[in-house]
Amino acid sequence: MGLDEDSPMVRVKPERTASTGKTRRAVDSDSDDADSTPPPANNDEDDTDSHTAKRVKLENGVSRKGQESRKGQERARVQDSDSEDDEGEDVKMVLRERKQLVRDDTGYVTGSIVRIACHSFLTYDEVEFRPGPALNMIIGPNGTGKSTIACAIALGLGFSPKVLGRATKLSQYCKNDSNEETWIEIELKGHPGKKNLVIRRYLYRDSERTKFMVDGDDTPAKEVAEKMEELQVQVGNLCTFLPQDRVASFAMMSTQGLLRETERAAGHEQLSAWHDVLIQEYKTSKVAQEEVDRVSESLKRKQTKQAETEKEVHAFQQRERLERELGEAQVLQRAFEYDVAYENYQRARQEKTVVANEIAEVEERNRPFKDSKAALKKLVDSSISQQDKLAKKVHLALKDAESKKQQLAKADDERSATADRIRQIKTDETTRRENIQKCRKDIAKLEPYVENEPAEADTSEIDRQIREKTGEKNEVAAKIQETGQEISNVQYTGQRLKAQEDQLRHDLARLQEAGRVREAACQHFDQQAWRAVEWLRLNQDRFKGKIYEPARLNLFLKKEYKGRKLDVRDRGLVDMIEGPISMNAFSTFLFEYREDYDLMHDILVDTPNARQPGSGLRINGAEITGDVPFDRVPRPLSDDELHALGFDAWAIDLLDGPEPVLTWLCSQHNLHRIPVQLDRRRIDVQAVEQGKIISRYYTREGSNSIKHSTYGARFAQNDQRAPQPAKILNTSVDESRISGVTKRIEEVHEERKRLHSESQRLERMENDLRAQADQLSAERDELVRERKALSKARTAWQRAQSKLASLQSSLQRELSKPSATEKREQLAAKMRKLMEKRVKLTIEYKDLLVKAANVQESSIKVHLQALQAESDHRAMDLMVRERDEELEEKKEALERATAAVAALLKEGKRHKVAYEEAVAALNDEQKKHVTERRESGEETLQSIEEKILEIESNLNCTIAVSRLVLEAYNKRKGEINELKSKLEDAEEKLDESKKVIETTEGRWLPELEHLVSEVSAKFTASFDSLGLLGEVRLAKDPDYEKWGIEIMVSFRDRKDNSTDVELHVLSGHRQSGGERALTTVTYLLALAELARAPFALVDEINQGMDQRAERNMHKMLVETTCRADVGQYFLLTPKLLPDLFYHPKMKVLVINVSPWIPETLSLQGIVDAKRKLNKRKGLPIGRAIAAH
Repeated sequence: MGLDEDSPMVRVKPERTASTGKTRRAVDSDSDDADSTPPPANNDEDDTDSHTAKRVKLENGVSRKGQESRKGQERARVQDSDSEDDEGEDVKMVLRERKQLVRDDTGYVTGSIVRIACHSFLTYDEVEFRPGPALNMIIGPNGTGKSTIACAIALGLGFSPKVLGRATKLSQYCKNDSNEETWIEIELKGHPGKKNLVIRRYLYRDSERTKFMVDGDDTPAKEVAEKMEELQVQVGNLCTFLPQDRVASFAMMSTQGLLRETERAAGHEQLSAWHDVLIQEYKTSKVAQEEVDRVSESLKRKQTKQAETEKEVHAFQQRERLERELGEAQVLQRAFEYDVAYENYQRARQEKTVVANEIAEVEERNRPFKDSKAALKKLVDSSISQQDKLAKKVHLALKDAESKKQQLAKADDERSATADRIRQIKTDETTRRENIQKCRKDIAKLEPYVENEPAEADTSEIDRQIREKTGEKNEVAAKIQETGQEISNVQYTGQRLKAQEDQLRHDLARLQEAGRVREAACQHFDQQAWRAVEWLRLNQDRFKGKIYEPARLNLFLKKEYKGRKLDVRDRGLVDMIEGPISMNAFSTFLFEYREDYDLMHDILVDTPNARQPGSGLRINGAEITGDVPFDRVPRPLSDDELHALGFDAWAIDLLDGPEPVLTWLCSQHNLHRIPVQLDRRRIDVQAVEQGKIISRYYTREGSNSIKHSTYGARFAQNDQRAPQPAKILNTSVDESRISGVTKRIEEVHEERKRLHSESQRLERMENDLRAQADQLSAERDELVRERKALSKARTAWQRAQSKLASLQSSLQRELSKPSATEKREQLAAKMRKLMEKRVKLTIEYKDLLVKAANVQESSIKVHLQALQAESDHRAMDLMVRERDEELEEKKEALERATAAVAALLKEGKRHKVAYEEAVAALNDEQKKHVTERRESGEETLQSIEEKILEIESNLNCTIAVSRLVLEAYNKRKGEINELKSKLEDAEEKLDESKKVIETTEGRWLPELEHLVSEVSAKFTASFDSLGLLGEVRLAKDPDYEKWGIEIMVSFRDRKDNSTDVELHVLSGHRQSGGERALTTVTYLLALAELARAPFALVDEINQGMDQRAERNMHKMLVETTCRADVGQYFLLTPKLLPDLFYHPKMKVLVINVSPWIPETLSLQGIVDAKRKLNKRKGLPIGRAIAAH
């Protein structure tokens, strides 16, 4: 029993049977996705196995073994059956025999549904019923749960909810108002002699997990799918299972899809497999054909190009042969050059040896003369050496004699000095006596004066006054020094401030440079505005309020915004900021009062020609009417909201200028509503368009204007334009810095003025202190003079006392000197010693002179001997030089020979290296050829050089062809061979696929045509019985994937016996809903007798039919589905017409909606009661109803 949210209690009352018993609790499946259940093998999905696997045919199909050829492996070949030709007809006949459904004694075919049970599923709390083996008609009002039974069958057997055409999540099939466990249990008929198959599937409300139990045991979804495939259950095929929500899908199905579904539903079991092979092989053959065409075309082009290149290759080969011959000749040339160099080298060596031998003979003849010369040279050298030694001895002797002579002179000087001192003794004595007398006389004068010492004067008071004056003066001097230091500090600070002021004025001029650039640009490009500016600056006092010059003169880019440096040289940034401002705005004067605007307009515009207003200057002006100050102008978005959209600032926030000008730009040009992006990043365009707050924004890529349509869905239109180069803001001035620098200049200037006044005050103070110091100095000097006058007598006595002491000391020194007699005795003794010393020195001086004379005599003798030896040596040297001239000539000849040998050796090595390098460049064959020619002796250097000239002449007559041509020729040759191989492979693959297609089609097409013809015959017969036209056709195409089944119908009335009735393909648009439903059920019934599935289902197929069609359809359906060779069938319908045709084999299942249902209810009793009622009313009695 189940309760839906909007429906009353319902109950299905089939015949009661024994309960199947309790099931064991199973472990939940871990799958979270209902679609994760593997679909049955008969679903509409192409097999995607490998190319080889696709060619393995089932049952009577074709198999082949692919092996590689040309490289030791065999090509793939199609191996047909040995008796294909002889037994083809028999095979086709056997294949057309339909595999009969296996039906047991109960009437159920294997795989049909014996029992269905649900718990907490969709509209049911709990339900269980047993359908019959033939037609099962399930009837009941809408919303009672008929389609729920179809859902239970599909989901309970493990199929995806997608086949139902409604909710795709498993959790959505759980009953909404129930917390109990949801499960579906379906019992399928087993094979004869085996038990039935009971499948239970659990669903979960909180996830997409699912769990299967088969015969009470946990079973993977894959195994359930395999069992469905084994039983040939085709819930996913619209031809066998047509839920209510997919009825329209059948008519909308393509002809190709209808063919594939029909192949799976009826006919030979291998139809789908054969069709898959044909589709795959057609694709393979198509690819192979394209490959053959492509390779053939490429091969043809390359062969044509190869033929065109052969002449150039021949010329290249001829030139290469000549170059090879030239190379060999040049190698032989180098070889012969080396041989000549070697012969010249050997000859030079022999000449060198001859000259060396001649030099040895001359040297041997000259040896006695050289020996004599050497002996004389030795004698000369010995004499000179001995002479030098004697000269040194003479020099030393004379030096010693000179030393003694000097000592003797010194002794004479000492003697003379001593004699002079003896003579001076008398004079010194007289002077001493005079000094003694003078000292005694002066002492006698001073002693009485010194003995009378005067009293000491009292100068303490004067000293005190002097100290006071000195202290006062020092204090004043200290103050003068402090004042002078302060003056120096003030002057230093003033100099520093002057330098600072100069620098600030320089900075100000530099900062104002951009303003001057703006003025110059205005003067050049907007002369009328500039003339108005000049006039305004001279007449500002004539106006009531402030008049702001055009923005081009006072509007600049900020230097910084929220810690980010803004550079006027950033052209992309300046282009963005200037973009929203028109040139007219840059030239507009702003007035605080309307009368000021009228006055300026009257003076500059109208006055120049009063008769013609507007003949003067043309200027733009506007009145500032905004009451909101600039700092209170609202922004439409906060900074965080602006950044979230991808922008950095509003355009007005990046500009610097007078606040009224900025406020006017906001009110007139909405610069406070135009965002800009400083750094490139993603902009949330969708949020900008949906917000409808920002209508224009700027990025470095340009401007974007957003407009919303005024009709319909009001879609946004985004107009993007490239950035325009800035003309005004590309020069900037920092007004804040100019103001700061100007203020700083004023402050420094005021500080300098203050320091100047302070300096003057300190200088006056210093002058006063210096005058005070001079006064104190004069007063102190006067006191000092007064103190000196008081202490004059005492000072004179002290000087006399000091002089007396000095005279007494001098007297004592004079008295202590030795007497004249003592001095004479001392000097006489010293004179005697000096005389003795002089005599001794004189004797030694004489001896040294004699010794020097003897050594000088020996030196003269040796000198004469050396002169004689040197004369003999010169004579011998002249003789030797005369004999050496011949030897020198021989040596020069030897040097020339040696140089020649070295040069020839070097040249020979060079030729050898050149020869070896040339030989190394040859291949082995060329080396052998060169060696043979060189050893033959038939060629000479001259003949080789002539041969080289001949070859070079021939080379000059040939056209030089690039090696790339030969490389391309050889490369193309390999490519041609490779393309030939590829062409053979492609052609073989193409032939292979064609053979597979031919063989497979020979099995598939007859079976398919036979199936379509049977279906068409049944379909046509059914339509004929309804008075309609219809047939089923096989639509063919070279591409097997495009083959399809076309259901051709015509619903024109045939009572007029018209012959020009045109059949139309069934589609989802041409026919009405009832016509499509009738056609659908007719086609399904035509397939019913041929179907392989154990059961089929159609849900509310009679919707939209008229009564005649519905009645005929019902009759056909009952007759067809109750035949012995047709499997189980389910018909779900919400309504029935009266007096329908029924069959004893069919079973009617009624879903009754009532507040109370009796435990037992007989449909037969209801029918009998209905007939009795009709009989009493005089109504016709319908046929008997056999209900089970």
